[in-house]
Amino acid sequence: MRLSFARFALAATLSVSSLALFSNASYSFSGFSMHKDAIGTQAVKFVNASTMSAGAQDFVSGLVDRGVGFLGDGSLSTEQKKEEFRKLLHKDFDLKTIGRFTLGTYWKQATPQQRAEYQDLFEKMIVDVYSQRFSEYNGQDIDVRDSREMNDKDATVTSYIIQGGGKPDVRVDWRVRHKDGQYRVVDVLVEGVSMALTQRSEFSSVIQRGGGDIDVLLAHLKSGK
Repeated sequence: MRLSFARFALAATLSVSSLALFSNASYSFSGFSMHKDAIGTQAVKFVNASTMSAGAQDFVSGLVDRGVGFLGDGSLSTEQKKEEFRKLLHKDFDLKTIGRFTLGTYWKQATPQQRAEYQDLFEKMIVDVYSQRFSEYNGQDIDVRDSREMNDKDATVTSYIIQGGGKPDVRVDWRVRHKDGQYRVVDVLVEGVSMALTQRSEFSSVIQRGGGDIDVLLAHLKSGK
């Protein structure tokens, strides 16, 4: 389970700036009834969507810059970088939403106590797995190129990890949600593969092998395997 997550983490991190070496569902578009008074509303809606998309791109650019900044800072110890990463996750990633999604249908079955413990263990897993990849960052650049709105609250921001040395660039898409006046990452896709969906599938497999018992997943996360 963790090998797959670490693999995508490396790409995403390189994409968060190595979060860009670290670090879903269907989309819908709002329709408009075409009558005389709708044109003005449609134009306003388009401008708002464009503004949201541009804001999401600026947000990801800042996120990447901060990640690259601490990863490339030779004066910081691994533990200090780990703490900076933890701060970045809390500030710029919607961990609660991601955690609920990765638990899938089992979220509804979980008790409040199981949910709380799972969220804590999920965050710890992300920090532990990604921090193991810090040493693999070798100054790669992350180019944030464009963005597009997916619906009235979500946008996808496209970036590329520039590997150099004749190696192909790696595409990393960030799904960003605008909520309560704040942008936060809710998924990262590496070459089209969703990290959230991949983790959801892996967690589901662990629970199913345990006979549908969520405590089996919690024990697995506690073990750090």
